[in-house]
Amino acid sequence: MPPGYSYQSDSSDEAGYSTSAIGSDDSQENTLTPKSQQRKPWCRSPFSMAGVCHACYVCQFLIFMVVFPLWAKWLVTSPMPTQYWHDTYPKWPAIGAVGGHELALNSVNPIQMSAIPQTPDSCNYSCSSWRGFRTAEMNFQVSLTLNDSMLSKAYAHTVYPVLLASADFKDWWVVADRRHAWPSPFWRARTAKAGHSYSYLTDTCTKPPTSNAEGSDRFTSTYVLACVTWSPTAFAKLESAKGDEIMESELATLCNTVGGVCGWSCDSTIPSDRLPGCTADGTIEVTKTSVAGTQIPHANFVGNVKMRECLHGSSSSECETATGLFKSWKCHKCLYDSSTDDEDRRLQGIPGMGAPPIAIDDDDDDALPGAGVAGAGKSASSQVYLSLPRFKVIAEGTSVPSGTDVFSQPRTFILTSSVAHRGMWKKLYKVNDGKTKPPVALDSKGEPVDKTWSAQEPGSIPMIDAASAHAMNLQAQNRLDIEPSWCYGMQGPMYLVACAVNSTLYDSGFTRFKAGQQAAPPPFNDRCMAVAGRCGHACQAEQPSMTNCSSNGHIEQKLLVGSVQEEKNQTTPVWLFVYVLLIGFGVKVVMLCPGIFSPYPHCRRYDPVLTESLRYIVVCVPSAGENKCTVLRNVIGAVGCMPKDCKCRYHVAFVDEGHRAEQKAAFGKLGKLIDAIPKSSKTGSYSFHVSQFFHQWVDDTKKLELKLVKDGVKGDIETPILERMSGRATLRKLKREQGWEHDFPAHVLQPLEAAIDILEQDLKNTKREQRDLHRDDVYDWEPQDRNSLALRLHYLARAKPPEDERTIKAQHVAPGTWYYQVPVKAQQSEWLQLRAQGKEMVYGLEDDDITKRNVPLRTSRGKAGGLNFTENYLSLYADEPKNLYGDQRDDSPYLFSICDARHQFQTDFFHTTIPYFFDEDQNLDPRVGFTQCPQFFHEMADKLDYLDNNNAQFFRLNCMIRNCCGGVSSCGTNGTWAIYHRPGESIWEMEKTRVRDAETKVKSKEYVERRTFHESCKVEDTASSLQQVLKGNHSQFINRRLSYGMAKNPIDYLAAVQRWAEGGVVLSLQTFLSCHKGVYMLWFTFLFFVCFLASLFHMVSKTRTSALLVDLGLVDKTWFDSLIDQLTDKLRSFAFLVQSETFQRNPQLLNDYVTMTIHFILWVTGICCTLLAVFLATELLKVIQRGIGCKLPCVWPDEMRWWGRLLISMDNLTYFLWFWTAFFWIGFNYYSVFAERSYHFGATGMFSFMLIVQILSWGMVISSSLRYTLGTSMEANEVISLSMDNIWRSTQLFYMSAPLLGYSIIKGVQDFMRYKMYGEDISYWVGGDRGAMSTNLVKYWTLLLIIGAVVAWIYYFTSSSVQVGALGSCLIVTLIALDVLHPCVYLWVGSPPSMSDEKAASKSWAQCLTDRSWYARQLHNLILNSTMTGLLKWLGPAWFVAMPFLTLVMPYIGVNQAFMMIGSTTNR
Repeated sequence: MPPGYSYQSDSSDEAGYSTSAIGSDDSQENTLTPKSQQRKPWCRSPFSMAGVCHACYVCQFLIFMVVFPLWAKWLVTSPMPTQYWHDTYPKWPAIGAVGGHELALNSVNPIQMSAIPQTPDSCNYSCSSWRGFRTAEMNFQVSLTLNDSMLSKAYAHTVYPVLLASADFKDWWVVADRRHAWPSPFWRARTAKAGHSYSYLTDTCTKPPTSNAEGSDRFTSTYVLACVTWSPTAFAKLESAKGDEIMESELATLCNTVGGVCGWSCDSTIPSDRLPGCTADGTIEVTKTSVAGTQIPHANFVGNVKMRECLHGSSSSECETATGLFKSWKCHKCLYDSSTDDEDRRLQGIPGMGAPPIAIDDDDDDALPGAGVAGAGKSASSQVYLSLPRFKVIAEGTSVPSGTDVFSQPRTFILTSSVAHRGMWKKLYKVNDGKTKPPVALDSKGEPVDKTWSAQEPGSIPMIDAASAHAMNLQAQNRLDIEPSWCYGMQGPMYLVACAVNSTLYDSGFTRFKAGQQAAPPPFNDRCMAVAGRCGHACQAEQPSMTNCSSNGHIEQKLLVGSVQEEKNQTTPVWLFVYVLLIGFGVKVVMLCPGIFSPYPHCRRYDPVLTESLRYIVVCVPSAGENKCTVLRNVIGAVGCMPKDCKCRYHVAFVDEGHRAEQKAAFGKLGKLIDAIPKSSKTGSYSFHVSQFFHQWVDDTKKLELKLVKDGVKGDIETPILERMSGRATLRKLKREQGWEHDFPAHVLQPLEAAIDILEQDLKNTKREQRDLHRDDVYDWEPQDRNSLALRLHYLARAKPPEDERTIKAQHVAPGTWYYQVPVKAQQSEWLQLRAQGKEMVYGLEDDDITKRNVPLRTSRGKAGGLNFTENYLSLYADEPKNLYGDQRDDSPYLFSICDARHQFQTDFFHTTIPYFFDEDQNLDPRVGFTQCPQFFHEMADKLDYLDNNNAQFFRLNCMIRNCCGGVSSCGTNGTWAIYHRPGESIWEMEKTRVRDAETKVKSKEYVERRTFHESCKVEDTASSLQQVLKGNHSQFINRRLSYGMAKNPIDYLAAVQRWAEGGVVLSLQTFLSCHKGVYMLWFTFLFFVCFLASLFHMVSKTRTSALLVDLGLVDKTWFDSLIDQLTDKLRSFAFLVQSETFQRNPQLLNDYVTMTIHFILWVTGICCTLLAVFLATELLKVIQRGIGCKLPCVWPDEMRWWGRLLISMDNLTYFLWFWTAFFWIGFNYYSVFAERSYHFGATGMFSFMLIVQILSWGMVISSSLRYTLGTSMEANEVISLSMDNIWRSTQLFYMSAPLLGYSIIKGVQDFMRYKMYGEDISYWVGGDRGAMSTNLVKYWTLLLIIGAVVAWIYYFTSSSVQVGALGSCLIVTLIALDVLHPCVYLWVGSPPSMSDEKAASKSWAQCLTDRSWYARQLHNLILNSTMTGLLKWLGPAWFVAMPFLTLVMPYIGVNQAFMMIGSTTNR
């Protein structure tokens, strides 16, 4: 074996050895056993935390695949909430109660209506006028009698009337409502039986007491009882009762109905239930056989009695009753004069006889009702006492008894009793006998309320017979009259419908009907609890026949009611956003699908033996404009990560695209510094010292920033930074901490110190110089002892000749481009010499030497061209005889790492990366195409990364999910590629030009240099990744911070986003419109995705239970129909459906949901069958190709993870197509704010689905992230997890980048046309290329979103026509505005602000208020701070948590939130 490249090991453990005890005896020796030789367990534990997380992810993904389409189907299937039915008409909420639609449907003649008048004199024409003249519009009074017992069973407590009219039975309008009803706005009873009640109004004053003792005894604890009788005989006994007293036992024979109040009255605070037989609400306990708890023998009372106090109890005017308890009745004073007409005349005839004093003071408010004695006042017989107020007695449930000895109307007597006189009832009111004046109520001043009372003579008061005085009046409470003020319509044909609506109609935000408002046509039972109709020619004597009208002027009931079809959300806006949701769902499935697989296994530990399988390792450092410090920092990291004991050569290639002489000089000085590092000593070898020095140097420089090294910033580098960059600080630390000061004499370290001085002086020199741009410039460094160190340094600056600005920058040989000629028998070793003879092709002087082939000097002017130049150069460099190993390594693949100039590999980069190219048995895995590490910018903390420079969600979530199938795409820097070349493979290859020859008019073939990395577009990393996928290779993602970057201006990141999208557009067109090998697999994948979306659309929109296979005749229709019938019966037989009252009362809803379920089952079955067929075909192909060894003539996936990689590649090539979804959703929410909403969803269903989808969405994120963090923590004790800041920033980017994607599509199509038609090189960009446009697009777009949110709220609070659900849309647009607030402010004011604190402090208030930069500074301090960032980043998660519960009151936001969950993803 030839000399290797290794340095001394300082740790046996790192070499792969572990100490293990052989036996339990302490005297027994321990041996060192390599870990690779340790016995592996026979089987691994099936359970681990990472495995549990994976299982959770798979389960949640499968449930998500089922739930979301089912929810989309539910959106268009579930009925709209009833209050929003007939949305095209003015508001009239439908009945929402279960079974409410069946009330009117099952009623027979529920409302009796008066007939439509047939004479003009019966109509009122004054309801409308035109210029003072009456028109033919009219109205008339309508009587409505309600008799519907179904309403009582439906708990319809308060029922209001609504009157509708129509002239043609098609167009209907409202002509009257409860405002026109009399005597009350509602039917006081709902049936004829309950509607017949009898009422009786008492006098204003109760009977005066005969003595103080009686008064106090009667009302200390009072019972007031109404005795209702139908019998004249019983009435006569009651009327003539001796002493107005009735024994309690007589109530059974004298009263048919009894009831009343009890307790302490006159605003008493004593609880009524202290009185025996009295309830807490002050009513007497009455049963059929008892009164106040006392059994009455032979009693059989029917009905019930209510007593209601009149609001003006001292007045004899109309009685308006109150519902107050008996103890709160307002008592008043009454005056009674017991003198007769003869006594008055006798007293007036006695000389000197004045007015006698009244017995008690008028102001004695404490007197009990009825308390008072005669003796003083206007006459000796006058007395003032307290009386109960006037009240109304209502008897219900009593009907005319059978027989002949009955009244036509019942009579009632008001009786009273007390605890002291239980068993004895007395009449409470005095009967006017005509001899004395009746008692009169007094006002607050003590004056009679009836002003004529004093002038009345006892004998002049008319007497009312007892039967009439005690008679009760019949009240038909189920009848009311409509006395309209609105016109019904023109005289002539008219249909008039009476509709009974429940009080809940006015509880749902509905206030009142408008005159003549349009109404939906029949059936009316969706709005009316009872309905009836009349018809005829109004106000006309002639009555010709009318359609839908019977001969007796009634509208048949079946024409007014019928089966109610639920209104569904199948409007254009709903279909639009459902289809958009399904598209987003499909894209989300593509993103999440790879996570169901298990990642490819790999070698878990670095071993120097692994490098024996490699030809060499390369770290390529491309740079175009960075300064020397930035490049040097990168190269330091590239050297420092050289693998330990590397058995192959290790190359660091600096690719200087800027052709800068100062960079070459600094690179040479670095080589001299390495030469000056002390050689071997007792502490280690030369390679060990080099590694030790660079490890410390990497640690000193990894956290530098561009502003510190003055890259793009004016000024000189500070001395501490310069010492760190030159290595002086590193040497100082090694002396102090690693013992170099003691291990090496001063003269040994002196050359190293001198080299550091030279390098430091060179770094201070900022002069730039370019030389010989038209020639390649190459410089190689190797150690003085070639076998002492594996490291090789290369400075590579490929030719960059000036080109005529008039000509196209073509990738083929054409006038204006540079080329060189290759003889037919040229050797590969002559490559650089031939390139040195490059020249420009001049139009008219073309070289036609057929013995030589013209080769373009530069087919790519971008990064890909530099990478390919480096790869070709090092390949030829390795073929030089002095660099051959003489063993299998000369034909082995090599690793090619890319590290952009602003990044720096850390020392463990290759120790971590190399094992990923090997399997668990340490054999090189040829299917691993490349590895990728995340980008990391330490100065860009997540909370300050306003524009998502770290692209954190892509690396910390998307890449981890994609890595499950090996489908992570390369991101350029931090990627390491395994490159295979066939032995003897030429550095030149043939390619067909894209431009036709001017003479032959055909596309000829020409020679180009070998290209490993794609040069067809600006995203060479994605294009090269796609090439690996089509070959069947996979990638490995390493979720560790193995590279530290220096973040450039975040604004430049927007230009990068635009560039990636533009390159993606070009690559997509180049791929799908080409015939390259394997592209058909992408087409198949894309068509499969399109079919998946089409199946979703079909499943959601289909209405019949059919299948495509049946329609195509592939499945027997009879068998299929039989299967569907059986499935339908099974679904209907589910207990929860059969027992559901909702479905029992609404069978159509059950049919809809059963049909929806069948459609969904058919869709799931079809998807499962399709996936099963793909799986079986793939596994069969795997057996054929990998098991048997047969190769197919075409490439086709032979494992399911390959299909996952194809899905990812398809997503990378098409993600920009969905840029419009962000515009659609933002616009849709603004549409919902300002436009009329035509869709409404049920809160319960929306809440249920949203809660499930929310849990699944977050569950998959958590389980996926936790799965990988557990893995990395076990492997490397390092955790990089997804934070709330990352999720928030990705949502920002979704909305923020929408205009960039649209702009990129336009520019990408333009680039592709130039590439295809003119053969132009579109693989490069210049500094600031379209960056200004990208920045301005985002600046003004985000500002527009913020202003739009403000305008939406202003409209919401000021407009009188705000639509239902506008609040939810306002909240959504506000969240969108808050999401983009940070980027907007950052782009407008910058960070840090242009005005410093010192400058602001030096200005006066007047100067500040007139200075724009002061406002920018204030805005920056207000928004761009950690506090505001913390509030905004947690606002999103808080919204996600609260959203499902908000859908209970605002169902509309559920749709918005679903889109945010499936739309806020990023692609690279």
